[in-house]
Amino acid sequence: MVRLSSTLLATLLPLSASIASAGPIGDVIELLKPKLTSKKLQGDIKVSALKAHVNAFQSFADKHNGTRFFGTPGYNASVDYVYSQSKKAGYDVKKQSLELLQSIVTVETLSSSVPINASTTIPVHALDYSPLSPAGGVSGALIAIPDTVKGENGTATPGCEAGDFAGLDVTGKVALIKRGACPFAQKSQNAKAAGAVAAIIYNNLPGDPLQGTLGDVNDTAYVPTGGVTLEIGELLVNAASSGNITVTLNLQFDRKNVWSSNVIATSKTGNQNKIIMIGGHLDSVAAGPGINDDGSGSIAVLELAKQIAKYSLKNKNAVRFAWWTAEEEGLLGSDYYVSQLSDAEKKKIALYINLDMVASPNYILGIDDSDNSAGNNTIGAGPPGSGAVEAVLQQYFTSKKLPTVPTAFDGRSDYASFIDNDIPASGLFTGAEEIKTPEQAKLFGGKAGEAFDPNYHGPGDTKENINYVAFEHMVKAAAHAIATFSESTKLVDDQKNGATTRRKRQTGETSTLRDDLGVVRAKTNWKASQ
Repeated sequence: MVRLSSTLLATLLPLSASIASAGPIGDVIELLKPKLTSKKLQGDIKVSALKAHVNAFQSFADKHNGTRFFGTPGYNASVDYVYSQSKKAGYDVKKQSLELLQSIVTVETLSSSVPINASTTIPVHALDYSPLSPAGGVSGALIAIPDTVKGENGTATPGCEAGDFAGLDVTGKVALIKRGACPFAQKSQNAKAAGAVAAIIYNNLPGDPLQGTLGDVNDTAYVPTGGVTLEIGELLVNAASSGNITVTLNLQFDRKNVWSSNVIATSKTGNQNKIIMIGGHLDSVAAGPGINDDGSGSIAVLELAKQIAKYSLKNKNAVRFAWWTAEEEGLLGSDYYVSQLSDAEKKKIALYINLDMVASPNYILGIDDSDNSAGNNTIGAGPPGSGAVEAVLQQYFTSKKLPTVPTAFDGRSDYASFIDNDIPASGLFTGAEEIKTPEQAKLFGGKAGEAFDPNYHGPGDTKENINYVAFEHMVKAAAHAIATFSESTKLVDDQKNGATTRRKRQTGETSTLRDDLGVVRAKTNWKASQ
């Protein structure tokens, strides 16, 4: 038997990138690679490698106005980075390009005729795709829409139904509406139908400014719409109920069509009829570099791809890695990707794992509750098999005796289009703008009463915003899941086969998946090049 030295093997393995699918020689190279196992792949995950990627992503933002927002040079540099690294590792890599409307806020101000919290200038965030206000802003008396009117299901529907505005003189006024129960777009549309000239939506959770999207530009359907914190909203409600108050909302945007790209990398070996897919969104918000949201998920996907490339997938399932564009604008990249798959191609995807924010500084170790065992999902359980994906992710933490918490499987991230098409999914999450409870602080450390990520969607989401303890665990948990499912998807298949009914959505339900989160599927007329 001829033995290859470790030095020669190390030299040959990178060459397999170009010849792994090139017939007999590629087959030999593939046989020389070690067998993929969960233990080996977990051992390959090094914090030093994650830090190197973090520094690279930070540099892309630093060189390009502090952002990696889709359609900007900072985003394009991120695309080139994951593309080149994946290509070098030996994957079949494609850029999937699409034309999108880019909308960047240039002015967002709210002022009042009476002091609110000791000031007549009020912090406000423009909702994505809001209509522009007239030059100088739109003014009107403030009117609070009651948040006590109950809909057909017995819960409050603030601004969600025409009846919420019944008996109120809204014409020419600015409607003040609480978040909850329906998309932000629906609230804005109902406000306009009632005669309002603008809408202000205030949060239903303390501490955080309301941010979101109307889903698409539609100046005929919506009014200029901004978001404020719960605390400011309650002060405005009190001011509106106690006397006359006039407010001026000024929202201005720079809008243009831009081309942006998803990056998709698929292993050249493995069963191409049963693909294990993992992804995260590559874009940041315009306000910052997005190193946690979602540089962390994108980096995790990239490092997993690089390490898996060392192993043979012969007689295993293929693996596909995805980096999505324009998630922050309403899941546009992942929506487009799934929409372009044929039914046959969709069936080849055995499952999808989503990594969105996996290194939050004040972290929790969260697993998407895709089987709805906690009973808190607004959309119920994912398609049959989703619970098995969640369970395998849980196996890692159980093996390390680490606590986890179920996190809402609410359609807020890029798994949404996969579950819409009956592809099982779950994911990992370390927390965003929500406030850490004392109970969570006991489990994971950190500071109760503060956000999981105090820099969420802000300029402070830099490389200093990363918690590497959480980051390492999340990447290793994903590594365990990929190694497990590349070997066999029996757990997922058994759940599918054991399901008595398939998960079906009613007509129109897709738009309610994002309900009060305000993340709705955009109605962009896609233009694409493969």
